[in-house]
Amino acid sequence: MNAGAILPMLLIHHATHRGFRYPPSSLSGLADCLAAGAQIVEMDITPLADGDFALVHDSTLEAASDGQGSVAAATAAQVRGLHLRWRGALTSEPAGLLSQAVELLAGCAATQELQLDLKPHAPLTDAVLERLLRWVEPVKRRVRVTSTADWAIRRLAALDPELAVGFDPLLYLDVERGDGGDGGTPPLRMGAYDYLDEHPLGTQRWGPPADYLAARAEALWAQAPAGMWYIRGALLARALDDGFDWIAWLHGRGAQVAAWTLDADKPHQLDLAQRLAELGVDRITTNDAPRLAEALGI
Repeated sequence: MNAGAILPMLLIHHATHRGFRYPPSSLSGLADCLAAGAQIVEMDITPLADGDFALVHDSTLEAASDGQGSVAAATAAQVRGLHLRWRGALTSEPAGLLSQAVELLAGCAATQELQLDLKPHAPLTDAVLERLLRWVEPVKRRVRVTSTADWAIRRLAALDPELAVGFDPLLYLDVERGDGGDGGTPPLRMGAYDYLDEHPLGTQRWGPPADYLAARAEALWAQAPAGMWYIRGALLARALDDGFDWIAWLHGRGAQVAAWTLDADKPHQLDLAQRLAELGVDRITTNDAPRLAEALGI
Protein backbone atom coordinates (compact mmCIF):
# COMPACT_ATOMS: atom_id res chain seq x y z
CA MET A 1 0.00 0.00 0.00
CA ASN A 2 1.19 3.50 -0.81
CA ALA A 3 1.50 5.03 2.64
CA GLY A 4 1.72 8.53 1.21
CA ALA A 5 -1.81 8.23 -0.14
CA ILE A 6 -3.36 7.77 3.28
CA LEU A 7 -1.42 10.17 5.48
CA PRO A 8 -3.95 13.03 5.11
CA MET A 9 -6.81 10.72 6.08
CA LEU A 10 -8.50 11.27 9.44
CA LEU A 11 -10.26 8.63 11.53
CA ILE A 12 -13.55 9.47 13.25
CA HIS A 13 -14.46 7.94 16.58
CA HIS A 14 -17.95 6.63 15.84
CA ALA A 15 -20.62 7.65 18.39
CA THR A 16 -17.81 8.37 20.88
CA HIS A 17 -16.80 4.71 20.91
CA ARG A 18 -13.17 4.16 21.76
CA GLY A 19 -12.46 0.54 22.40
CA PHE A 20 -16.15 -0.07 23.19
CA ARG A 21 -15.73 1.08 26.79
CA TYR A 22 -18.89 3.20 26.94
CA PRO A 23 -22.33 3.22 25.30
CA PRO A 24 -22.69 5.04 21.98
CA SER A 25 -23.12 8.82 22.17
CA SER A 26 -22.57 8.85 25.94
CA LEU A 27 -21.00 11.72 27.82
CA SER A 28 -18.46 9.34 29.40
CA GLY A 29 -17.55 8.13 25.93
CA LEU A 30 -17.11 11.69 24.73
CA ALA A 31 -14.97 12.59 27.75
CA ASP A 32 -12.84 9.49 27.13
CA CYS A 33 -12.29 10.43 23.48
CA LEU A 34 -11.47 14.03 24.35
CA ALA A 35 -9.02 12.99 27.07
CA ALA A 36 -7.28 10.69 24.59
CA GLY A 37 -6.80 13.54 22.12
CA ALA A 38 -9.23 12.27 19.49
CA GLN A 39 -9.20 14.55 16.44
CA ILE A 40 -12.80 13.93 15.35
CA VAL A 41 -15.63 12.50 17.41
CA GLU A 42 -19.13 11.66 16.16
CA MET A 43 -22.31 11.76 18.26
CA ASP A 44 -25.98 11.33 17.39
CA ILE A 45 -28.46 14.06 18.31
CA THR A 46 -32.26 14.14 18.29
CA PRO A 47 -34.32 17.28 19.04
CA LEU A 48 -36.28 17.47 22.30
CA ALA A 49 -39.55 19.24 23.01
CA ASP A 50 -38.06 22.09 25.03
CA GLY A 51 -35.13 23.11 22.86
CA ASP A 52 -32.15 20.96 23.81
CA PHE A 53 -31.11 17.81 21.93
CA ALA A 54 -30.74 14.28 23.29
CA LEU A 55 -27.53 12.36 22.53
CA VAL A 56 -29.37 9.33 21.18
CA HIS A 57 -29.68 7.57 17.84
CA ASP A 58 -33.18 6.13 18.19
CA SER A 59 -36.58 7.77 17.89
CA THR A 60 -37.96 6.25 21.12
CA LEU A 61 -36.66 6.50 24.65
CA GLU A 62 -37.25 2.81 25.34
CA ALA A 63 -34.94 1.83 22.49
CA ALA A 64 -32.10 3.91 23.92
CA SER A 65 -32.75 4.06 27.66
CA ASP A 66 -35.00 3.15 30.58
CA GLY A 67 -37.47 5.83 29.50
CA GLN A 68 -40.71 5.54 27.57
CA GLY A 69 -42.19 7.41 24.62
CA SER A 70 -40.93 9.55 21.79
CA VAL A 71 -37.57 11.26 22.19
CA ALA A 72 -38.95 14.33 20.42
CA ALA A 73 -41.75 14.63 23.01
CA ALA A 74 -39.38 14.46 25.99
CA THR A 75 -37.82 17.37 27.86
CA ALA A 76 -34.20 17.89 28.83
CA ALA A 77 -35.07 17.30 32.50
CA GLN A 78 -36.65 13.96 31.64
CA VAL A 79 -33.64 12.86 29.61
CA ARG A 80 -31.24 13.82 32.41
CA GLY A 81 -32.97 11.30 34.66
CA LEU A 82 -32.57 8.36 32.28
CA HIS A 83 -29.89 5.72 31.84
CA LEU A 84 -28.69 4.30 28.55
CA ARG A 85 -29.26 0.82 27.20
CA TRP A 86 -26.35 -0.87 25.49
CA ARG A 87 -26.03 -4.32 23.99
CA GLY A 88 -29.48 -5.25 25.24
CA ALA A 89 -28.84 -4.29 28.87
CA LEU A 90 -29.50 -1.25 31.00
CA THR A 91 -26.32 0.55 32.12
CA SER A 92 -25.50 3.04 34.85
CA GLU A 93 -24.49 5.59 32.19
CA PRO A 94 -26.82 8.63 32.26
CA ALA A 95 -28.36 9.86 29.03
CA GLY A 96 -26.78 13.07 27.82
CA LEU A 97 -27.72 16.35 26.21
CA LEU A 98 -26.13 18.44 23.48
CA SER A 99 -25.66 21.29 25.96
CA GLN A 100 -23.50 19.01 28.10
CA ALA A 101 -21.50 17.81 25.11
CA VAL A 102 -20.82 21.40 24.05
CA GLU A 103 -19.57 22.17 27.56
CA LEU A 104 -17.18 19.21 27.43
CA LEU A 105 -15.86 20.20 24.01
CA ALA A 106 -15.35 23.80 25.11
CA GLY A 107 -13.03 22.56 27.85
CA CYS A 108 -10.85 20.54 25.46
CA ALA A 109 -8.86 22.37 22.80
CA ALA A 110 -7.20 19.27 21.31
CA THR A 111 -10.21 17.87 19.47
CA GLN A 112 -10.62 19.62 16.16
CA GLU A 113 -14.17 18.56 15.32
CA LEU A 114 -17.31 17.26 16.99
CA GLN A 115 -19.55 15.72 14.33
CA LEU A 116 -23.20 15.97 15.35
CA ASP A 117 -25.31 13.56 13.32
CA LEU A 118 -28.80 15.06 13.34
CA LYS A 119 -31.54 12.42 13.24
CA PRO A 120 -34.80 13.30 11.43
CA HIS A 121 -37.03 11.72 14.08
CA ALA A 122 -39.02 14.95 14.39
CA PRO A 123 -39.84 17.78 11.97
CA LEU A 124 -36.57 19.66 11.46
CA THR A 125 -38.17 23.07 11.20
CA ASP A 126 -36.31 26.36 11.10
CA ALA A 127 -37.17 26.83 14.78
CA VAL A 128 -35.48 23.52 15.65
CA LEU A 129 -32.46 24.27 13.47
CA GLU A 130 -32.10 27.77 14.92
CA ARG A 131 -32.05 26.26 18.43
CA LEU A 132 -29.34 23.88 17.29
CA LEU A 133 -27.30 26.80 15.99
CA ARG A 134 -27.65 28.61 19.31
CA TRP A 135 -26.46 25.57 21.28
CA VAL A 136 -23.34 25.06 19.18
CA GLU A 137 -22.45 28.74 18.82
CA PRO A 138 -19.75 28.70 21.57
CA VAL A 139 -17.84 25.95 19.72
CA LYS A 140 -19.20 26.43 16.20
CA ARG A 141 -15.83 26.47 14.50
CA ARG A 142 -15.17 22.96 15.85
CA VAL A 143 -18.58 21.49 15.04
CA ARG A 144 -19.94 19.87 11.90
CA VAL A 145 -23.63 19.02 11.66
CA THR A 146 -24.37 16.04 9.43
CA SER A 147 -27.60 14.33 8.49
CA THR A 148 -29.42 12.07 6.08
CA ALA A 149 -32.00 14.87 5.95
CA ASP A 150 -30.84 16.89 2.95
CA TRP A 151 -33.60 19.45 3.57
CA ALA A 152 -32.17 20.20 7.02
CA ILE A 153 -28.62 20.48 5.68
CA ARG A 154 -29.77 22.98 3.03
CA ARG A 155 -31.61 25.08 5.62
CA LEU A 156 -28.71 25.03 8.08
CA ALA A 157 -26.38 26.25 5.34
CA ALA A 158 -28.81 29.05 4.56
CA LEU A 159 -29.32 30.00 8.21
CA ASP A 160 -25.58 30.01 8.95
CA PRO A 161 -23.25 29.76 5.94
CA GLU A 162 -20.26 29.52 8.30
CA LEU A 163 -21.42 26.26 9.89
CA ALA A 164 -19.69 23.14 8.57
CA VAL A 165 -22.21 20.57 7.36
CA GLY A 166 -22.20 17.10 5.86
CA PHE A 167 -24.65 14.87 4.00
CA ASP A 168 -25.28 11.12 4.06
CA PRO A 169 -27.30 9.84 1.05
CA LEU A 170 -28.48 6.78 3.01
CA LEU A 171 -32.20 7.59 2.60
CA TYR A 172 -31.90 7.77 -1.17
CA LEU A 173 -29.35 5.20 -2.31
CA ASP A 174 -27.93 2.18 -0.54
CA VAL A 175 -26.84 -1.40 -0.91
CA GLU A 176 -28.93 -4.18 0.57
CA ARG A 177 -28.74 -3.73 4.29
CA GLY A 178 -27.21 -6.30 6.59
CA ASP A 179 -27.14 -4.14 9.72
CA GLY A 180 -30.50 -4.90 11.25
CA GLY A 181 -32.39 -1.98 9.70
CA ASP A 182 -35.97 -1.57 10.85
CA GLY A 183 -37.43 -2.19 7.39
CA GLY A 184 -39.37 1.07 7.43
CA THR A 185 -36.60 3.46 6.48
CA PRO A 186 -36.28 4.40 2.81
CA PRO A 187 -35.21 3.43 0.26
CA LEU A 188 -37.45 0.39 0.49
CA ARG A 189 -37.36 -0.83 -3.10
CA MET A 190 -34.56 -2.63 -4.90
CA GLY A 191 -33.99 -0.96 -8.26
CA ALA A 192 -33.08 -2.39 -11.64
CA TYR A 193 -29.35 -1.99 -10.92
CA ASP A 194 -29.62 -3.95 -7.65
CA TYR A 195 -29.28 -0.90 -5.44
CA LEU A 196 -31.89 0.18 -2.94
CA ASP A 197 -33.21 3.16 -4.88
CA GLU A 198 -36.66 4.64 -5.40
CA HIS A 199 -35.58 7.28 -7.91
CA PRO A 200 -36.98 6.94 -11.47
CA LEU A 201 -33.43 6.45 -12.75
CA GLY A 202 -33.35 3.12 -10.94
CA THR A 203 -36.61 1.71 -12.24
CA GLN A 204 -35.13 0.20 -15.40
CA ARG A 205 -31.74 -0.41 -16.95
CA TRP A 206 -31.02 2.31 -19.49
CA GLY A 207 -27.24 2.08 -19.63
CA PRO A 208 -24.12 0.79 -17.84
CA PRO A 209 -24.17 0.80 -14.01
CA ALA A 210 -21.40 3.44 -13.93
CA ASP A 211 -23.57 5.85 -15.95
CA TYR A 212 -26.56 5.21 -13.70
CA LEU A 213 -24.47 5.85 -10.58
CA ALA A 214 -23.01 9.06 -12.01
CA ALA A 215 -26.53 10.28 -12.78
CA ARG A 216 -27.69 9.41 -9.27
CA ALA A 217 -24.69 11.17 -7.77
CA GLU A 218 -25.51 14.29 -9.82
CA ALA A 219 -29.11 14.24 -8.60
CA LEU A 220 -28.03 13.82 -4.98
CA TRP A 221 -25.48 16.60 -5.34
CA ALA A 222 -28.30 18.93 -6.43
CA GLN A 223 -30.15 18.00 -3.23
CA ALA A 224 -27.22 18.57 -0.89
CA PRO A 225 -24.04 20.19 -2.27
CA ALA A 226 -22.30 19.79 1.10
CA GLY A 227 -18.55 20.02 1.56
CA MET A 228 -18.37 16.61 3.26
CA TRP A 229 -20.25 13.45 2.32
CA TYR A 230 -20.63 10.47 4.62
CA ILE A 231 -21.18 7.30 2.59
CA ARG A 232 -21.53 3.73 3.78
CA GLY A 233 -18.28 1.91 3.02
CA ALA A 234 -20.13 -0.98 1.39
CA LEU A 235 -21.89 1.44 -0.96
CA LEU A 236 -18.58 3.00 -1.99
CA ALA A 237 -17.17 -0.48 -2.63
CA ARG A 238 -20.16 -1.65 -4.65
CA ALA A 239 -20.05 1.51 -6.78
CA LEU A 240 -16.35 0.93 -7.42
CA ASP A 241 -17.05 -2.61 -8.53
CA ASP A 242 -19.65 -1.18 -10.94
CA GLY A 243 -17.12 1.26 -12.41
CA PHE A 244 -18.01 4.43 -10.51
CA ASP A 245 -15.45 6.09 -8.21
CA TRP A 246 -17.58 8.21 -5.90
CA ILE A 247 -14.51 9.53 -4.08
CA ALA A 248 -12.98 10.96 -7.27
CA TRP A 249 -16.39 12.25 -8.38
CA LEU A 250 -16.91 14.24 -5.17
CA HIS A 251 -13.30 15.42 -5.08
CA GLY A 252 -13.89 16.83 -8.55
CA ARG A 253 -16.64 19.00 -7.06
CA GLY A 254 -14.51 20.20 -4.18
CA ALA A 255 -16.14 17.91 -1.58
CA GLN A 256 -14.54 15.42 0.78
CA VAL A 257 -15.65 11.87 1.52
CA ALA A 258 -15.97 10.02 4.81
CA ALA A 259 -16.60 6.27 4.68
CA TRP A 260 -18.54 4.61 7.50
CA THR A 261 -18.23 2.40 9.57
CA LEU A 262 -15.08 0.26 9.16
CA ASP A 263 -13.28 -1.55 11.97
CA ALA A 264 -9.88 -3.22 12.08
CA ASP A 265 -11.17 -6.31 13.89
CA LYS A 266 -13.36 -7.25 10.90
CA PRO A 267 -11.06 -8.47 8.10
CA HIS A 268 -13.40 -7.55 5.23
CA GLN A 269 -13.84 -4.06 6.65
CA LEU A 270 -10.10 -3.62 7.11
CA ASP A 271 -9.55 -4.70 3.50
CA LEU A 272 -12.12 -2.15 2.37
CA ALA A 273 -10.53 0.58 4.53
CA GLN A 274 -7.19 -0.12 2.85
CA ARG A 275 -8.81 -0.02 -0.59
CA LEU A 276 -10.56 3.28 0.10
CA ALA A 277 -7.40 4.75 1.60
CA GLU A 278 -5.55 4.00 -1.62
CA LEU A 279 -8.27 5.88 -3.51
CA GLY A 280 -7.85 8.95 -1.34
CA VAL A 281 -10.85 8.79 0.99
CA ASP A 282 -10.61 11.75 3.35
CA ARG A 283 -12.02 10.18 6.51
CA ILE A 284 -13.07 6.83 7.86
CA THR A 285 -15.57 6.42 10.67
CA THR A 286 -14.55 3.60 13.01
CA ASN A 287 -15.39 2.35 16.49
CA ASP A 288 -11.71 2.11 17.46
CA ALA A 289 -9.60 4.74 15.75
CA PRO A 290 -6.26 3.82 17.42
CA ARG A 291 -6.61 0.20 16.32
CA LEU A 292 -7.54 1.08 12.73
CA ALA A 293 -4.76 3.66 12.54
CA GLU A 294 -2.24 1.01 13.59
CA ALA A 295 -3.61 -1.47 11.07
CA LEU A 296 -3.42 1.08 8.27
CA GLY A 297 0.01 2.33 9.31
CA ILE A 298 -1.01 5.95 9.89
